[in-house]
Amino acid sequence: MEERRGRPKEIIVEEAPRKYTKIYEYEDSTETWVYNLDKHHGPISVDIKYKNNVDKNWAKRQKEQKRIDSSMRKIKKAQSLKT
Repeated sequence: MEERRGRPKEIIVEEAPRKYTKIYEYEDSTETWVYNLDKHHGPISVDIKYKNNVDKNWAKRQKEQKRIDSSMRKIKKAQSLKT
């Protein structure tokens, strides 16, 4: 086996891709992020696909969260009036 020491004769620099896609897998969804660095530094588009019909319950969960938020605001307001 030949031992190589010192500086390499030629440095090969591969250019980073300008267009690429990243896929993120979660337990309830899959996200696909599309990048084009010629147009923008961030993602061009993000596509979210839900598993097991999670998005069908989205409106119901959103209404429930609004109700919780409004009740928390009322509680905080009542506590601030007491002091």
